[in-house]
Amino acid sequence: MKRGFMAVMTLLTVTVSVRAEGIADIRASLANIVDQAYQTQATQNHIIALAARNKMLSQKIAKEAVKMQYGIDQEGARRRMMDAAQEFDATIEGLLKGDPSRHIPKVEDPRALAHLHEVVAVWQPFYRHVRQAKAADVAYIIAHNEKLLRLSHKLTQTLKNNMVISDTLNKVVEHTLKIADRQRMLTQKMLKEKLLIHYGVDPKRNEVRLKGSIILFENGLKGLLKGEKRRGLVKITNKRIHAKLEEIWDLWQQAAPLYRKSSLSDDEVRKLEQIEPQLLKKSDEVVTLVEKSLEL
Repeated sequence: MKRGFMAVMTLLTVTVSVRAEGIADIRASLANIVDQAYQTQATQNHIIALAARNKMLSQKIAKEAVKMQYGIDQEGARRRMMDAAQEFDATIEGLLKGDPSRHIPKVEDPRALAHLHEVVAVWQPFYRHVRQAKAADVAYIIAHNEKLLRLSHKLTQTLKNNMVISDTLNKVVEHTLKIADRQRMLTQKMLKEKLLIHYGVDPKRNEVRLKGSIILFENGLKGLLKGEKRRGLVKITNKRIHAKLEEIWDLWQQAAPLYRKSSLSDDEVRKLEQIEPQLLKKSDEVVTLVEKSLEL
């Protein structure tokens, strides 16, 4: 009897032990799955951030090319143009081949890869002209930057569409990031367009473009500061981000009248050139802060 009781107890102990080990294994597996999901989303966020930054860089390259064309700080403009182009190229190469040093995996999705190749087809001759930077090359950059911007935007949207967004909060943050990223790009695009108008380059067409850029920038900034239901924007309550947006708003109050003015003096052009780097810097800081909120 005692022997039978002991056998039963031994069996129960073994069963409980096996079940406990099984539960521990399940918990470990679930934790691993969650970790992998977070890592996948972090990687996706990083790739999208780099692709989105290339949109801004396409306009920065073009803006500096316009400065070179019309003798505005030519050496500085050429250096900034080259720096922006090298960063753009490094991201494209990373997306094509993978770059562990920058935590960029190779793009595998067929649709995204097709759109990446479209960017490459335009970028390769564009980059050649940037590196040469003679008068004819600068004219080429000014003439072809809008196509590079459109294709870079198309690639970014495809990468975003492939992204698995985990919850409603992240969807809101993702939309906010989209607007903040666009604001950053517009800081470069607006000055490029205003300089082209100032120097008489296709003024009617560039006036229409600038008007659209101003509307997008101002409405986007108001939406980020105060929220706008129609655009799917909630008011940003994060104190650090809101403070940066207020700083951008103060700078915009200085820049907006000049952008809206039909013609500028050389002094007014110089004032815009002084405001633009500050707008870009603060807009870039907002994008970084919003990107970090996606990791929460």
